[in-house]
Order: sequence, then structure tokens, then C-alpha cells
Amino acid sequence: MNPLPLLLLVTTTTLLFLTLLPPSAPDLAADRSALLALRSAVGGRSLLWNVTEPTPCNWVGVQCSSGRVTVLRLPGMGLSGLLPPATVGNLTALQTLSLRFNVLSGPLPSDISAVSDLRNLYLQGNLFSGEIPDFLFSLHNLVRLNLASNNFSGPISTLFNNLTRLGTLYLEHNSLTGSIPDLNLPGLVQFNVSFNQLTGPIPSKLAGEPRSAFTGNSLCGGPLQSCNGSSGGKKLSGGAIAGIVIGSVVALLLIVACLVFICRKRGGKKEGSKDVAIGKQAELSIPVIHCILLMTSLAICAIRRAISASHKS
Repeated sequence: MNPLPLLLLVTTTTLLFLTLLPPSAPDLAADRSALLALRSAVGGRSLLWNVTEPTPCNWVGVQCSSGRVTVLRLPGMGLSGLLPPATVGNLTALQTLSLRFNVLSGPLPSDISAVSDLRNLYLQGNLFSGEIPDFLFSLHNLVRLNLASNNFSGPISTLFNNLTRLGTLYLEHNSLTGSIPDLNLPGLVQFNVSFNQLTGPIPSKLAGEPRSAFTGNSLCGGPLQSCNGSSGGKKLSGGAIAGIVIGSVVALLLIVACLVFICRKRGGKKEGSKDVAIGKQAELSIPVIHCILLMTSLAICAIRRAISASHKS
């Protein structure tokens, strides 16, 4: 019997079996390789990692759970350069990533979308640029997202509404443009878009946020000046200013008229003795003072009413 056909059959069957096997699941060794790739791509104190250790779980800023890297915190490490693909994106069990206050730049690598368990993403205080990438909106488990103090530009996407678990959204100190979309994020408790280049009205669902969340833009409504020109009573309207001016002018005219009337009354009477004249002067000064006080009170009342009407409007 020729063994060659039997050998070919066994070889073909084995190759077919190996082809049909699912790819090996990521493990701690794969996470270690991803961290080493990150180490070689950026500078900073991450170089202090002791790469001779068989496990990365003892490295600075690295935490593990169930045999996988789940937390990577490298804040203020002086990391610089670009984040290349096949680094952070290969840490597929990651739940918290903190690279804040470094000097990382360029766009975010798109393979971060593979980190589907990511809950906390802290990238503030870097030099990341470009538009906020759409692949971030596929990270449905995100609870905290901080992209503040970078160079992100472009609009705030309506796709933020995909992040239904989001409780913190910090986008301040970037170069974002356009209007703030209607964000329907029921769990949102921390929000800030200050010091961008945003324009237009603040959505009603964000109107309860503090003024500091919106300052440094060209926005209106909510806690800021209303879009029709008023500002919740913190500035006088044109009507109030006009009322103040008119009230002041009327009061001045009444005071002048009162003084003229009294002077004419005094001039029509004969002069008496010096003592009598002095007595009359004292008597006449009393109604002058009363008149001035009365007119001043009327003017103050008119001004207060004008200011009160402005605040109500």
C-alpha cells in the first residue's frame, strides 16, 4: 500500500482543522507586548519600567485584574510624541486610561475603539489635535471623558448621545466651533465647554449648568445673557436706562421751578429791618429744603421702579 495518499490526507485534514480554530484570545502576554510598544513610542518616566519582570502588573501605573491589564495611569510622566496604533488599542480589557498632563500630540489612534470596556478616559492637558474622532462614540461604557486643554477643533458631534452612561464630559480650553447640540445624557452631572469658539444658544437641558461651564464663548441663554439681549436682570435694559435719565431730568426741572417760584415770592415783598429780613430768609429756606428733598425722593422712586421693571423683564 502506498502511504503517500494517506499522508496527504492527514496533512490536509490537520491544516484544515488549524484553519478553523478561533484565534487565540488576548492574554497578559499580549498586554505586555502592547505596553512595551507604547514604551518604545513615547518618552518619559515610563522608561523606568523593569522590563525584566515577567508580568507588567508590577510596573508603575499598571493594574491588573483576572490576568489582564485593566488600568493604565501615567499622568504627568512627560510622555511626548504620537500615540501609535497597536499600543493602547491592544489593551482590550482596559477600563481606565489616564494619560493626562503630558505632551502627547496628533490625532488619537482609531484602534482605541477596540477597548470596549473602557469606562474612564482622561486625556486632558496634552496637545491632541483634529476633530473629536467618531470612534470614541462607540465606547458605550464610557462614564467619564475628559478631553480638556488640548487642541481639538471642529464641532461637538450629536453622536455624544450614543454615550448614554456618560456622567462627566469636559471639553473646555480647546478650539471647538459651532453650536452645542441637544445632548440627551440623563446621567450627566459634570459638564464644561468653556473657552472654545462656540456660538448660538445653550440647549435647554444644559441651562441648569453653572456660568463657568460656558464662559469664553459666544453663547447665549441658560445661565448667560439671554439670546434676546437681556441677562437675567444683571444688566439694565435700554428702557431702564431711559427711565433713569427721564426721572433725573424731571426732578432737576422741578427743583429749578421750585427755586424760581420761591425767589419771585421773596422779591415781591418789601424789605424790612435786617433782623426781619434774616428771619424771613430762614423761614423761606425751610420750604426750599423741603421742595428739594421731595423732588429728590420722587426721582429716586422713579429710578427704582425703572430698575425693578427691567429686572422683571
